[in-house]
Parts: sequence; C-alpha cells; structure tokens
Amino acid sequence: MLIHRTHRYVNIAAAISIAVLLAGMSTLAVGIQRTAASWRWVNHTREVLQHVQGAQSLINEADALQKSLRLEYSRRDDADFQERLTALPRELHALTQLTSDNPSQQRTLADLSRLLDEYVRNLRTGMERAKAYPSREDERALRQAIAFRIAALQAEEERLLVLRDAAAGTDRARTIAAAGAMSVLSIALLFFVRAMARRDADFLAAQRANLDATLRSIGEAVIAVDVFGRVRFMNRVAEQLLGCEEAQARDQLLTTVFRIAGSGSDDDALAAALRASLRENQAVTGIPIAGSPAQPERMRAWLLNCQPLLVDGEVRGAVMSMLDVTELKRTQRELGDANLLLEQRIQARTEQLAEANMELRSFAHTIAHDLRAPLRNVQGYAAALLEDEAAALSATGTKFVRRILAVSQHMDRLVTDLLAYSQLSRAELRLQPVELDRVVQLALGDMETEIAAAGARIDAASTLPTVLGNEAVLVQVFVNLIGNAIKFVAPGVAPHVRIDAHVTADAAWVRIADNGIGIPEDKRERVFDVFERLHGEEQYQGTGIGLAIVKKGVERLGGTIRVEPSPAGTVFRLCLQRPRPQPLPAAAPADAPPVA
Repeated sequence: MLIHRTHRYVNIAAAISIAVLLAGMSTLAVGIQRTAASWRWVNHTREVLQHVQGAQSLINEADALQKSLRLEYSRRDDADFQERLTALPRELHALTQLTSDNPSQQRTLADLSRLLDEYVRNLRTGMERAKAYPSREDERALRQAIAFRIAALQAEEERLLVLRDAAAGTDRARTIAAAGAMSVLSIALLFFVRAMARRDADFLAAQRANLDATLRSIGEAVIAVDVFGRVRFMNRVAEQLLGCEEAQARDQLLTTVFRIAGSGSDDDALAAALRASLRENQAVTGIPIAGSPAQPERMRAWLLNCQPLLVDGEVRGAVMSMLDVTELKRTQRELGDANLLLEQRIQARTEQLAEANMELRSFAHTIAHDLRAPLRNVQGYAAALLEDEAAALSATGTKFVRRILAVSQHMDRLVTDLLAYSQLSRAELRLQPVELDRVVQLALGDMETEIAAAGARIDAASTLPTVLGNEAVLVQVFVNLIGNAIKFVAPGVAPHVRIDAHVTADAAWVRIADNGIGIPEDKRERVFDVFERLHGEEQYQGTGIGLAIVKKGVERLGGTIRVEPSPAGTVFRLCLQRPRPQPLPAAAPADAPPVA
C-alpha cells in the first residue's frame, strides 16, 4: 500500500511539474509576444518621428532653396528645389499610413496637408516673378501654422513613445519574473520527485524483506529454481503438493524432486517449460499437467506457469507456479453440459422467434395496408369535396375539409415511415461494395421534383468513395438527409446542400452540410429519436421519423452518424465501412496445363 501511495505521489508531482513547465512556457511565450509587440510599437513611433523630422527638413530645405533661387538661378538648385517639393507629399502620405490608428494625428495631418499645399503653391509662385507673391505677414503666419502642426505631431508621438517604452519595460519585467518563477517551481518539484523516489527505494527494500513470507503464504504452489534448474525456494503449498519439504528438495533438480515425490506427472511438459524459461527466455503459461503425488488414490489436475527471472537483462532462474484446477475442470464439464442444454433451448426459442417475427412482419404489412386504405378514402373524399362542392361549402367548412385532408395525408406519411423503420430494423441486409457517386445520383433523381420546387442547389464532390453497404438503404439515407436540408430552411432562403467525403485506412467519412436553420447543441442527440420534432407541424411538416430511419440504416450498415458543430446550418457526418481489399489470386505454376 505504501509503494502504491508513493507511486501516486510521484505521479502527481510529475504531472504538476509538467503542468508548471507548460504553464511557464505558455506564460513566457505570451510575454515574449507582448514584449515583441511593445517594441514594434516603439519602433513604429520612432519611425513616425523620423518621418515628421523628415517633413520638417524638407520644408526647411525647400524654403532655403527657394530663397537661393530668387537671388541667383541655378539649374542644380532648381532640380533640388523641385525634388523637395515632390518628396514632401510622399512624406505626408507615409505619415498618414503610419498614423492610421490615431484619429487625433489624422486630423492634424489633414490640417498640415492643406497648409503645405498652400505653402508649396506660395513657393512655386515666388519662383514666378510675373505673379504676385504673398505678403510677409501671410507667409509668416502660414509658416507658424505649419510649425505648430508639426510640433503637435511630434509632441503626440513623443508622448506615445514614453508610454510604449514603459509598456515594453513592464512586459520585459513580467517575462523575466515568469521565467524565474517557473525555474524555481520546477527545481522545487524536481527535488520533491527525487525525495519521493528515495522513499520509494526504501519501501522496496522493506518489501523485499517481506517477500519470502508472502510467497510462503500464497494460495498457489510456488517453486523458484536457479539457472541450472535446481530448487532454491518452495512454499508450503508446494511442499504439500509434492509431499516433500523444502530442505529435502533444495539444491536438487526440479525434475528429480518430482520423481522423488512420485508425482506421476507429465515430466516432459515440466522439462519443456523449464527449458523455454531458462534457455529461451520465454514465459510459459497454462500448461496442463496431471498427477497424484501426495494422495496416490486421487488424480489431480494443475495449470503450470513458468516465468524467467531476469536480473540486468540476463536469465538468473525461473519462478514456477502450479494451480490446482481439479474442481475447475469438473465445473467446466458441468458447465459444458449446461451450455449444450442451453444451446438446444436457445435453438428452439430461436425457431419460435423466427416464426413470431414472420407473423409480426405479415401483421405489420397487413396493418399498414388496412390503415392506409381508409386514410386514402378519407383523402379522396376530402379532395372530392374541395373540388366538387367548394361553392356549396362555407369558409369554415372549407377550412375543416382542408384540415381533414392535411391530417389524413400526415397520418399516411406517418404510417409509411413507421413501416419503413420497422422493415429496416428487421430486414436481412447484404453488404457489398457500393459507389457513393451512384447513390447520390439515385437520391437526387428520386427528389428531382422536390429540389426543383424548392429552388435548391446540390453540390456533390466530383468523386465520392466506394463503401461497404447496401445501395437501397444508402439511397434512403441520402434522400432523408437531403430532404431535411431542403425542408428546414428559413423563409425566403434558397436551400444549398454540399456533399463531400474523405477516406482513412479503414473508414469513409461523408459530410452533408446545408444552410438551414440548424440544430441547437442540446438537441443534436435527440433528433435521431423516433417522433422527435424540434418545430411544430404548422411551421415545418414532417413525421419525426426521417432521422430515426437514417440512424437505423447507418447502424445496420455498421457505421455511425452524428451532428457536428457548425456556425451556420447543419452538418451531418457519416462514418461508413470501406470494402476490404480482395486477395490476389495465386499465380498458376509454370508447368500447369492451360485452361481451355
């Protein structure tokens, strides 16, 4: 018990260590990501400041070059002047993109852009002597307005730089703290695991001292031999079995001890078990032997188990146990006789059930026919009333007749679905390879009228796999699923159904998705129950048996079906068996005669 408890503590500590390491790694990853994000924002802010300074430099250089050109024209200065005026809008565009997340900066940049447009026009006007140049007061006011906007941009970015520098420092500190905490906790847990392992070793030493007493008190005969097959240990049950004390048998070959005891057992089986364990390092279990060592007048039966004793991967001996199964053999014989009698009774009951099943099938067909015949009469009379006596009926009478017609039609569908469900539950199905492409085309052909009436679009994968199943059942499954997808859509929405599949080593997974109203999560299992409806008959017509037929059909084919989570509509996932590959025919011998 102490060993088991220690193992539990060690396992818990190991699990905690792994959890702490995973949590620490997750925290470090998050911290590193946050630190990297903070530094990206810092670099972003510095880049904005560089562009602000670049814009200021372009303005100053353009102003200086304009004054120089007004004093003395130089082609090189004129080219530099035009280059500065051209680069200034690009600088403003870069600033606009970089500060797109800051509405305040965007407003300042809009004002600055308007002022710079006016400033550039003034600079160009000043180069044309024929045009009037703005007054010095206007020019000074414009320069001050531009300088004010640039200063505002720079001040805002410097403020953001301070905040983002601080955030980056905080994230870095948190990351370092998380790494330190993880290291400390991991080391502490490793020390705890080491202490538990040492305690485990102490427990093993204590248990080793009690092993001898345990083996001597065990209910089976236990004999330990060395690598040469000489007896080293026998418990009390083995002494009673052989009629020989341990002191007398010690250091003698086990086969010799059996002969001394006069067991009359199967010495060949005993020698073969010892040879397999000692020489071939194989465990031998369940070897039956028989004999009567201590009581010659009574034959006993045993089960022999022989396990090699390994030390550092080398065989150092074997441990043999013998279990008296005489009473078990007698009980097995009695149980065999009882099983034979039970099989006879089961066969008789099976024949009775088969007869009852045939009667039930005939009864179901009869009931279905007898129920549907009056229903069809009711439908016919109701339809005749609506067609021939509509003028004589009042509005209330017409409403009641229409209700009678609708209820009788619903009852007819219900009887038909119940009969289909009953037949599917009892029918003998022959499973064979079926091409799902053909199944889908047959289902769409059966539903051509419904699909056209609903304006539905059905998209099926170009190539669907071949499965192990029954074509008629699979067609019914796809008809019901596609019919539900067409029926359960919101008003005014054109149904859209998508069918695709993928295969694994032993199964084919088929997905049928639609754009309908969907199924709530708490009702995804209940929709496969018989008569389970999520909506009223007035909103969506149906019997509540369609999906029950689908599930029963898929299960009869050895597959499964479930409703998968979907953000919109409903997704059904079918798992169907794949056909097993047929073995290739054996090649005919070279000298075999040709087949005519």
